[in-house]
Formats: sequence, structure tokens, C-alpha cells
Amino acid sequence: MLEWIGIIAALGSAASWAFATVVFDRLGKVIPAAGMTFFKGLFSLVLMLILILCTGGFDALSLHDFFFLALSGIIGISIGDTLFFRSLQDLGAKVQVLYFMLGQIVTMLLSFLLLGEVLSLEEYIGAMILLCGIIIVTISKQEDHPNKVRGIIGGFASILCFSISSIMVKVSIVNVGIPTATFWRMLFSTVSVMFIGFTSKRFVTWYTPLKQTKTLLLFLLNVVVITYGGFLLSMLAIKHITVSLASVLSATEPVFVLILAFLVNHERVSKRELIGAAVTIAGLLIILLNE
Repeated sequence: MLEWIGIIAALGSAASWAFATVVFDRLGKVIPAAGMTFFKGLFSLVLMLILILCTGGFDALSLHDFFFLALSGIIGISIGDTLFFRSLQDLGAKVQVLYFMLGQIVTMLLSFLLLGEVLSLEEYIGAMILLCGIIIVTISKQEDHPNKVRGIIGGFASILCFSISSIMVKVSIVNVGIPTATFWRMLFSTVSVMFIGFTSKRFVTWYTPLKQTKTLLLFLLNVVVITYGGFLLSMLAIKHITVSLASVLSATEPVFVLILAFLVNHERVSKRELIGAAVTIAGLLIILLNE
């Protein structure tokens, strides 16, 4: 039963991040990458604090758990998210997501080397089929991006940060509630980015775009989706299933992007994208039927 909770949480997190990626791709045209990381973290902290106070308060933390949660927040959110947003600005959402898919392979490898996690043969087959489907969905004619090299380097660096952070989260949330763990990760990531903003004197450029009401409301909506959907559900998934499986299931994000584009923006879905989605679903079913 707990494994199914983890699987559903991982898919819910993927759907949340799909929505967020589309919105952040739009917001990234007016808000600097570090600024999005900082204000996302700041607003998320408020939302998490409200949730924690309404559910009984903070859980006790050991020094070991506190250390790894703090470090995972700095590496995965402060550094990883900032590099992700910069890469998003340089490459665009669809191309950037393709590089993000490689992160699932990196996470599976690190989970095996550092945690000793091993998927079953059926899960490996399903994972490979799923990732092939994702590649089919996301591969398109390469656009000419002026900062392509910087975007590729940033994309790969963000992949490494996310993977390392996921391992750290796994070893620190065994005896800690998800809301408490999420709060401390966000706190350390937000403080570290704030320090960079003030020392580099770029804080004003981060804040100025949010003075526009429409931009601020769209940003706040996205933060709510990320906080209660992306962050909480992803950590819930890691708590109940292996990091490898959670990472693979989160790779379904591009399929959710397709669905959102069709339902919200009424964009046409190509035959290639339909084939990719079908292959992805086939791989997902193999994984689910093995549980």
C-alpha cells in the first residue's frame, strides 16, 4: 500500500512540475534565474510554515538528518534550481526537459552505488521503455539558441545537483515528517540564495518584475503548485519507494506537459508526440504491474 502511495505521489509531483515548467518558462523572460529561486523559496517557506502549524508543529530532528536536509536544500534547490532556471532561459522548456531526462539515469546509477538500491528486471525494462518514450516526446528540430553551450552545461550541472540532493533526502527522512523536512530544505536554500543576492547587489533586479500584479499572481500560483504538489509529493515518493523508481516516474513530466498544452492552450499534438506518449505509458504500466 505504501508503495502505491509513493507511485501516485511521484506521478503527482511530475504533473505539478510540468505545470510549473510551462509557467516558469514564461516568467523567466522577465525574472532572473536566481530571483525565481529566491522568491519561490521565500513564498514556499510561508506556505510550509502554515501547513506545519496546522498539523501539529515541527518534528524533532537528529543532527545527522538536519545536516543532510540543509545540504540537500543548498545543493538541490539553491544551486540546482538556479541552474535549471538559467538553462530554461537559454534552451527553452522542451529542449531543457530532454536534458533533464538524463538525470533519471544519473539518479538510478547513484542510488545503486551509494544506497545499494536495485530495481527488478521488469522495472528496469519498464524504466528503459518509459525513458525511450520521453525522448520521442521531447526530441524536436533543434532551435538555434544564442546561449546554447551555457544552457547545456547548466542543464547537466542541474541534473547532477538534483540527483545528489535526492540521495541526501532519502537518508534523512526515515524518521522525519515530510512537511518538516521540506521546510528546513527550503529555509537553507532561501537563505543561501538571499546571501548571494545581497552580496552581489542584484536583489533589486530580482524584485522589480514582481511589482506587476499579473506577474506576481502568476508567480504565487506557481509557488502554491510547486510547494504542495512538486516538493511535498516528490519527498513523499522518495520516502515510500526507491529513489531510482521515484526518479523514473518523475520523468513522465513531458507527457503531462503535452496534456496541459492540449487542454489549456489547445495546441495540436503531433503523431510523434502521440507515439512517444503511448510508449511512455507502456513503460509505466510495466512498472506498475510489477508492484
